[in-house]
Amino acid sequence: MSQQGPQERVRVEATGDRPVGAGSIGVAISGDNARIVVLPNEAVHWAHAVEAPAEAGFLPASASGVFVGREQELTGLREMLTGAGSAAVVQPSQVRARAIHGLGGVGKSALALHYADRYRSAYTLVWWITAESPEAIVNGLAGIAAQLCPEWAQAVGPDERAAWAITWLQAHPGWLLIFDNVETPADLRPYLGTLNRGHHLATSRKSTGWHKLAPKMALGLLPLDEATDLLCAIAFQDCAPTGEQRNAARQLAADLGCLPLALEQAGAYAYRTGTDLDTYRQSLALVLDEGDDVDDRERTIARIWDHTLTAINARKPLAVTLLHTMAWLAPDEIPVLQGCRATAPNPLDMVGVS
Repeated sequence: MSQQGPQERVRVEATGDRPVGAGSIGVAISGDNARIVVLPNEAVHWAHAVEAPAEAGFLPASASGVFVGREQELTGLREMLTGAGSAAVVQPSQVRARAIHGLGGVGKSALALHYADRYRSAYTLVWWITAESPEAIVNGLAGIAAQLCPEWAQAVGPDERAAWAITWLQAHPGWLLIFDNVETPADLRPYLGTLNRGHHLATSRKSTGWHKLAPKMALGLLPLDEATDLLCAIAFQDCAPTGEQRNAARQLAADLGCLPLALEQAGAYAYRTGTDLDTYRQSLALVLDEGDDVDDRERTIARIWDHTLTAINARKPLAVTLLHTMAWLAPDEIPVLQGCRATAPNPLDMVGVS
């Protein structure tokens, strides 16, 4: 290709669902079907020239919260990533079929978050992407451009920003991309196939579809001792539990199936309300009748939520109305003005559902 001026643009066509392509001058693009993303030469130059600041990146939350166990899994992830360059943390198919039935809560995202925090200094950039859809992946990649090349990124759309980010990732080694909550593993194929100068870590409820993409780690429930430690760490934040309290925590952890999400919610409720764990256990009626499915984690989570909502309703009924309203909304930031409409009596009316 002949030399082009700084304002000239290169057209690169892509096909398929948000594929990734590269032009002969290093322009990387993403698009839908036959959409074309055009990057100016100066943007491509910046993508090659810009260096990420020390420990640059984005994580959705702090890793300073309670995190118990999973040392073997963290070590295993490090070995998988330094070996193959990619890894997928999934729920074991046998657990999903037997007990969880597709329910989250075993701690996949928490494991990825703590891996990123522990090994952050080993990477030039650590970037967390919500990967529930191809559009969400593009928006996540677009954030890289907004952080590393903000002035240019403000003037273009998400597809152009994502294209710039892909160009940057192709040009710079040593980064970590975390694709959280992947619904369709094939959505990652264009990125894993094109971006090979760093590490890819994915979390997903899906245990199938990874054989041609990345080695996978099946993340099961916590062992009972570690589940007890987690529950005690949350429920007894101000003092060490007594032997009797720890025994009560162990019984409750067993009743909750050692599911981290259930343990966190139960421990938080006990801590915030001052309820002792024996009383909490009895109020949940978790001593199951003969013939019940003791592995039904979905029903366990439902009971915890029902108990918590009942307690909230007794104190502030409007808070429950607000929660019901928010349940109809996407997991994004909610404008304050919309939240104020929660004074309406019917949550369905508030979101325009008849």
